[in-house]
Amino acid sequence: MASNSVSLHSASGAASQVEVSELKTGEEDHWDQFVISSPSGTFCHLSGWSRVVTEVMGHRCFHLVARNQRGISGVFPISWVRNKLFGDCLISLPLAVYGGICAEDEESFRGLLKAGSDLARRLGVKYLEMRNRTEQFSTSLPGRDLYVTFSQDLSVGPERLLQRLPRDTRYAVRKSRKSGLAWTEDLSLDEFYDIYARSVYRLGTPVFSKRLFVRLRSEFSDHCRLFGVRKGPKAIAGVLCFYFREQVMPYYGGSLPEFYKDSPNNFMYWNLMEQSYREGYRHFDFGRSKYGTGAFNFKSSWAMEMTPLPYRYQLIRAKDVPQMSAADEKFRAPVALWKKLPFACTKILGPRLIRWIPSV
Repeated sequence: MASNSVSLHSASGAASQVEVSELKTGEEDHWDQFVISSPSGTFCHLSGWSRVVTEVMGHRCFHLVARNQRGISGVFPISWVRNKLFGDCLISLPLAVYGGICAEDEESFRGLLKAGSDLARRLGVKYLEMRNRTEQFSTSLPGRDLYVTFSQDLSVGPERLLQRLPRDTRYAVRKSRKSGLAWTEDLSLDEFYDIYARSVYRLGTPVFSKRLFVRLRSEFSDHCRLFGVRKGPKAIAGVLCFYFREQVMPYYGGSLPEFYKDSPNNFMYWNLMEQSYREGYRHFDFGRSKYGTGAFNFKSSWAMEMTPLPYRYQLIRAKDVPQMSAADEKFRAPVALWKKLPFACTKILGPRLIRWIPSV
């Protein structure tokens, strides 16, 4: 994409020059250094995330960069999701719970927003979706109150964290520790994938391909770990975690329902918090959930800080904010049908289908 010079003015009235262009090959390290140093940067803003999206999902990615006199002042990763059923759209970013614009000042933010909107118009998509973790600067763009994210400060230590848990959750944690469960880091990817696929199947959601997890682990080899829970030799729960600055993010996880009586999820996430604290991590990001879902209720039971996610939409051809949640009425029949398919079939069909769903 050709470079765009966007002339802006600061609050004081002094002229400020911000140039927005597409990232050049070989500049990925500079991009990542900015993301890591920026208060609004997230793990999903790292350049490796877009590489995984392109290689596994097949979506073309754009990397918009704002520069001022000092160097990079903002980044905006965007993926082009092409779909004949739902219509083309731009997402920042697919597979990600967080995305949108990461900028150090308002001039850079406005320049990137304009460049992203211009790109959306040139491509003729229905909308541009920005999965903001926080809202750095106010806009008039519409949103949808669908997701929240949960986080916990680990710095107080496990003993105080356990005391702060609601009584039922504290009981479940203590009960799970007497159920013969073992915390392990020797879970194989095959074991994890089968557990994860069964978990999303019960929700009526198409599963990702195993290749996604292979690529995530290779792309982020120093910032990605796989943990599990065993009862005897059998793997009954697993979670794939990312690490960013002082933060641990349990990102993909699941457990087998036949072992729910042993509270394997409580056991798994409590052990992860304990271990993360011992290893020096001070923030536990439990990730996003939709209001009113089972995942939302489970995370709410941990007395964590709950923050609404201010996702925003630049509408281009669409007249309204897209309604792409599985909880929406129009998806209830497809979800019910998916749950009736043989599990083995969903592992074949799911990876082919899910890459076309814009909301993933």
